Amino acid sequence: MINRLNQNMLYPWAGKPSIYEYIVSALDDQGRLSDAKLPDDDEYWARHSVRWVAGGMDGTFSHHAGGQADAAKVQALVQLLVKQSRNPGSKTRRATYLKLMQEDVLSIIDPLLESLRQHPGVVISNLYQEAEWFARSGAHRNVVKLGIALLGQFETERHRELVVTLGKHDEFTLYSAVAIRGSLDNANETLFELARAVDGWGKIQLVERLEPQTQEIRDWLLRHGCRNSVMNEYLACYCARNGGLAAALSQASVDLELYDGAGDILSALLSGGPAEDIDDYEDAASAVGDFLRHSQTMCVTAAQLSVLTDIYDFLNEDGQRWEQRYDRGWSDDLREACKRLCENVIRDEGWPVKIWEGIRSQDSAVRQHAIHAAKRLRMDIWEELFGQLQAHPLDSHLYYELVHTDEPERMDRLVRYAEAHLPLEEIASGPKDEIGYGEQYGPHQCLQSLLQALDVFEGLGMKLIAAGLRSPATMNRNMALKCLEAWPLPVWGEEAAAALQELIVSEPNEQVKERIAKLLQEKELTAWLIKS
Repeated sequence: MINRLNQNMLYPWAGKPSIYEYIVSALDDQGRLSDAKLPDDDEYWARHSVRWVAGGMDGTFSHHAGGQADAAKVQALVQLLVKQSRNPGSKTRRATYLKLMQEDVLSIIDPLLESLRQHPGVVISNLYQEAEWFARSGAHRNVVKLGIALLGQFETERHRELVVTLGKHDEFTLYSAVAIRGSLDNANETLFELARAVDGWGKIQLVERLEPQTQEIRDWLLRHGCRNSVMNEYLACYCARNGGLAAALSQASVDLELYDGAGDILSALLSGGPAEDIDDYEDAASAVGDFLRHSQTMCVTAAQLSVLTDIYDFLNEDGQRWEQRYDRGWSDDLREACKRLCENVIRDEGWPVKIWEGIRSQDSAVRQHAIHAAKRLRMDIWEELFGQLQAHPLDSHLYYELVHTDEPERMDRLVRYAEAHLPLEEIASGPKDEIGYGEQYGPHQCLQSLLQALDVFEGLGMKLIAAGLRSPATMNRNMALKCLEAWPLPVWGEEAAAALQELIVSEPNEQVKERIAKLLQEKELTAWLIKS
């Protein structure tokens, strides 16, 4: 017992499954992962305030954050790796391993690799063996990530299976993609193989690096490349350009897979951000025109109709943006012709029946597309969705749709239902500085949708506001404060005032603290709260 305990304390990987072995055991018959769990999840996320989806933290920061790495951290790791390469063994391996457990690799990886390449003291053959051990035997994600990155510095096929297998988990796909391009033969074909095995951030990383060298790849980009579980917007312009969207749609007829894939791409381009949008795509005018030509016979489902309504809204935009578009392949005549093509489809009398069927579908994606189309056609679906809420009282998507009403009677019914069916005591567990996303925050997201809309319904939902002020989700507290800021003091009520009084002394977020102070000053409440 004592020896085993000492082993675990000395060597953090002892007695734990390697991540590589875990992934191998979790692959299905098609070589895909059914879930994104990792054996170090609890240990790793315990030191983070937010639990990201697999690959989400590295993906977000690689796309939207910059800055320089901490030079001291980089050099400390370089020295450890050099020492490990010169004297490989449990002692030097342990020192590097423990250091990696404390670091997020993405911010230091590039300068680390550059420094290692230039360091005269590295024993190359030993470094490769240690990198392979990190990747194959590491029980902690940052260790595995560094192992993959190091393997990518060596041009050899020896680690192909290892790197590709690890890349099937979205948490490691970015590192595997870079390693594949840097070290393996037939790298593009390998990236293509891997891209078809992932769905989230990993797919985004791979499609962005995939060269459209063959017709098979171009066809896949247009039909399946854009759709992912994060945001289609990240990949829409890549797929349109590299897949040759405009040329493919210019044909006299297209297959259904191409039509639906093109719809995904155009819809994502039209929604804009966080990547390039419709105005960045050089062939947008011809692609939209040909897509609408095919739509005259191919647009038959609510999902397909929702793309057309997006295009129609785009064509009806006012302002200077259209003046700029006339220099990018658009013209007044083409714009008007596209509007007429949209109207030909949208005005079909058969749509309401199809949309109602979609709204009542058990498939959540079909239902969301139908809801989107219904709103564009100005169909009143509120009562139907309220009925669905009674069967699914914690469905945050339904709350999000239902709060979009300007009828006080409907909002009153929704608020009363929420007060009776949301676990408000569970939500009001005390303020923390949490983003409030993820499965465990489902009820908090329901409350957030309500609080975002309540500020225009004066005095309604005081129980919800009080719960929001006591919620660990910072956004809940901000939305509750938004209501109090909009309402006169007499309608606040004792429960909300008491919750605010508690929050004055317990609020952990400095920006929210400043917002509370400003609110108290504007409402001249400080003295009243102290007395009460």
